[in-house]
Amino acid sequence: MSSEPLKAFLGLILVCLPWLALLVFLASVSWFLTDDAFISFRYVRNLLEGHGLVFNPGERVEGYSNFLWVLELAAIWWALGWAPEYAAPWLSVVFTAGTVGALTWWVYRLPSLRKRGLVGWMALGLVCSSATFAVWTSGGGLETRQFTFFIVLAVVCLSLYRDSRAGLMASSLSLAGAALTRPEGPLIAVCCFGWFAVQRMADAKGLRVDWRELAYLAGPFVMLVSAHFLFRYAYYGEWLPNTYYAKHVRPWYESGFRYLWAAALDTGLYLLVPLAWVALRRRWGESRDGIYGLVLLLIGVHMAYVMRIGGDHFEYRPLDFYWPLLALPAAEGIACIGSRLAAFDWRRIPLPTALLAKVKAVLRQAESRQSLNSYRLWRPGARACALILFVPVVFYCGAMQGALLFEGARIDWYVGQLHIELDEDNAGWLLAAPGMSALAAISNDLRRQSAVQAVAAPFAEHREAANDRLREWQPYGNMKRGVIPDDALKKGGALGIESYYLPDLKVIDVAGLTDATVARNPVTTPNHQRVIAHDRRPPAGYLEQRGINITVHPAASSEAQALERGLYAVSVGPGVWMPFNSDDHEWVAASFAGHDLGSLVERMSADDYLSGLFGDSPPSIRSDWDVYLGEDRLVYVKEPCALADTEATFFVHVLPVDASDLHRQRKQYGFDNLDFDFDGRGAIFDGRCMATVALREYAIAEIKTGQYDASGALWEGEIRLAE
Repeated sequence: MSSEPLKAFLGLILVCLPWLALLVFLASVSWFLTDDAFISFRYVRNLLEGHGLVFNPGERVEGYSNFLWVLELAAIWWALGWAPEYAAPWLSVVFTAGTVGALTWWVYRLPSLRKRGLVGWMALGLVCSSATFAVWTSGGGLETRQFTFFIVLAVVCLSLYRDSRAGLMASSLSLAGAALTRPEGPLIAVCCFGWFAVQRMADAKGLRVDWRELAYLAGPFVMLVSAHFLFRYAYYGEWLPNTYYAKHVRPWYESGFRYLWAAALDTGLYLLVPLAWVALRRRWGESRDGIYGLVLLLIGVHMAYVMRIGGDHFEYRPLDFYWPLLALPAAEGIACIGSRLAAFDWRRIPLPTALLAKVKAVLRQAESRQSLNSYRLWRPGARACALILFVPVVFYCGAMQGALLFEGARIDWYVGQLHIELDEDNAGWLLAAPGMSALAAISNDLRRQSAVQAVAAPFAEHREAANDRLREWQPYGNMKRGVIPDDALKKGGALGIESYYLPDLKVIDVAGLTDATVARNPVTTPNHQRVIAHDRRPPAGYLEQRGINITVHPAASSEAQALERGLYAVSVGPGVWMPFNSDDHEWVAASFAGHDLGSLVERMSADDYLSGLFGDSPPSIRSDWDVYLGEDRLVYVKEPCALADTEATFFVHVLPVDASDLHRQRKQYGFDNLDFDFDGRGAIFDGRCMATVALREYAIAEIKTGQYDASGALWEGEIRLAE
């Protein structure tokens, strides 16, 4: 690049520095990790330790869908020593910089772009002010931004360099990178191939395509992606990843529609897409360039895909590539409309006689000698009109999601599903904007509906859940290897962080992501009762057949603390004890022989435990489980008990005497949510299943509790307390 073009390119970046600073700020506010990322991290660890790309050594199941991301993190850990939980967010930042750089280069080099500096400034503004784009800058440790980068790079190459073989091959490699990063990558590639063929026909004004060009575009992609499919089949015995079978139950259009409708309102897609259409019409009419048509094609086809699968567990994660792709065409659309407004002859609008007289009077009072026909001297120019239009567009595209981001950023502890609502208390300034109150009301309603089925969970919910689990399980990162027996096997639900920091423990995923049998167990739950990506359950008797024999609890700092959480405690490192339960006491004694093992089994029976807490008091609730109420806890007891009795989630809704005792995020619901799974709070004790949950330190008016699964409540009861 010669010095003058380079100076122009750097000048464009310099003008956009305030936007880039805003993106850095928003990204720092929304920096987070998510439990799901640690599933891939465990594959990375096992690969480097020589077990292969497996979750459990010896079990070849593709429980990830981000092949290239896993390989990259493994390479970084091997070469630089950076563990994936630290490397992944920063790798996502690198791809964010690449995405913004590709967009800037697109602006700088796109032919026939009028008002290039202004359009580039607006395009960067639309991207950098997007709270949704900022959230996925760190990516939660996931591959989201890498997928976005490859798609944007492919589109930029097709836009600027489709007349060169190198450009076509670069686009092909980018599409291959996208396909190796996310499973919908091939869908994006097919759209690009089809668009290229149509564009070439339009260029030639006939039904003729140079097949050599198409080979340069499709060839590298086909070879790399085919090689990956062949590897998958040879290694895992399946053509598709196990996650496809675990997550895909049936089409779920109603959930997908809510997901996309909420995204359109929250992020301004209802403005960006029409503006891109305006720019497409101008560019096609002047130069037969349909690159913006490719942008709209990719987004339209991908929306159809997202609608069919029902959306995503994460808030707008699959849509991440929309914002950088739409930024330039939307900005050019604003500039087009601004030019039309500036050139419009307002005199053609008929004015009432009285109004015309008033205008003339104003002109006379201003001592103007110009005639009314010369009033255009006071009209704003095209650039001014574009800026005037840009202000409301960037506001309505970013303000609602920005408000939600800062509401989520202020949450400092995990309180369940955080379907944050915008109201006068937390966003009065926002609702004062024209029409925003109605948009927020619809968005709030969609968010409430989606939260019931765990769709579009905000980043704050994932962040707090991960932080909560990291506090509990990260101390195991210092444990000695080889303490856990080779035949130890547990079941798990949210298994990412826990399984990553307990690498020697084999885990059966009850949702099926990393278990082929569970992933193929039929689901009969109707769509309105489903929980996205968590519909699968183990077949009857499967867990017993596999030989589940241990339940591990969060790390403790002493034997005494560990024995408060489990029946057994074993020292696994300096100042780190592992509390665990098992109903096979002989297996525990034999498997942990030679280790510093503490046990409650030899010290206390289940009857002693209950008698010590409650004396001869009867349970407060008699149902499938007996529930005892202590001063600071609830104790759940079931006898006889099977593993199937422990699989459903326990719900605990605590209503305080004084609603002001609730955390501000729970006040809108009127109760505390203390839901838990048996794995984290339970034990099998003398043939009984027992679980304990601690209560809050405030006066309680009522407790509603029970168990539920995807079909609804299995049993429930309530305890009313005197004030």
